[in-house]
Amino acid sequence: MTTLHQDGLLDVSFKRSTRGKTVLQHQTQRFPLRMTVPMYLDAHDPSMAFLYVQNPTGAVIAGDHLTTSVKAERGSRVHVTTQSATKLHSMAGGGSCQRMTFRICQDAYLEHIPDMMIPQAGSKLSQRVTVELETGACFIGAETISPGRRLSDEVFEYEQLDFETSVSLNGKLLCLDRLKICPSEGAPRRRGSFGSHAYLVTVLVAAPGRDLPALTSALDSALETMSNASGGAGELPNGAGVIVRILASDSDAADQARRSIWRAARAMLIGLPLPRERK
Repeated sequence: MTTLHQDGLLDVSFKRSTRGKTVLQHQTQRFPLRMTVPMYLDAHDPSMAFLYVQNPTGAVIAGDHLTTSVKAERGSRVHVTTQSATKLHSMAGGGSCQRMTFRICQDAYLEHIPDMMIPQAGSKLSQRVTVELETGACFIGAETISPGRRLSDEVFEYEQLDFETSVSLNGKLLCLDRLKICPSEGAPRRRGSFGSHAYLVTVLVAAPGRDLPALTSALDSALETMSNASGGAGELPNGAGVIVRILASDSDAADQARRSIWRAARAMLIGLPLPRERK
């Protein structure tokens, strides 16, 4: 009997060269996780390395265990994204898990901005994200969750999404965020949950030692410019950073909201506008 599920692995590290450019230092990959060669796409920071993570199978299926580890050495700058949306296939009798670890060394900067996650009917995913910072390091991470395949009338038909994100500084845990959505246990459309919205955007800005009140204010101001979406920004415990959660009515509103918050956070942390996306 053929086993379809895979134990995928992607382990990479980047360093800053003597000329100030962020370059690939180490790479290990195992199907179905793959990566492009580093690209340099930001006209405002030509030294920043762009990494596109790929899954040639086109989706996550039952039994998949996917492990991604990205390390940004001292002073480097890395942008990590996906080639396209992450699709979760129906997983009758099983589930899948994804583990992502981001190690950001002293004065390094890393942003993880994947495309939307689309959980199909019956899918189940456990995701654990670990952000390990050293002094002066910063991280921006975004997650956009679709309600499902709307054109196939699959809205909140997935089984479960269980997400956990932790942030540590120099080995000390600062905070842990947990998000668990089980549509069968409570109608997502009810008041106090998604309400009239269908898409969920979370942006985590881990920036210990930065002016968090000013960062929160900047992100709140960005929220005020959004249409067909609503949300809020709040400081994380122990000075870890700021988290933003947004509910949006459609995919365009969700994408615009994600970019709006990312833009404001990027400007505050490294003083640069958004790069031009090539997808």
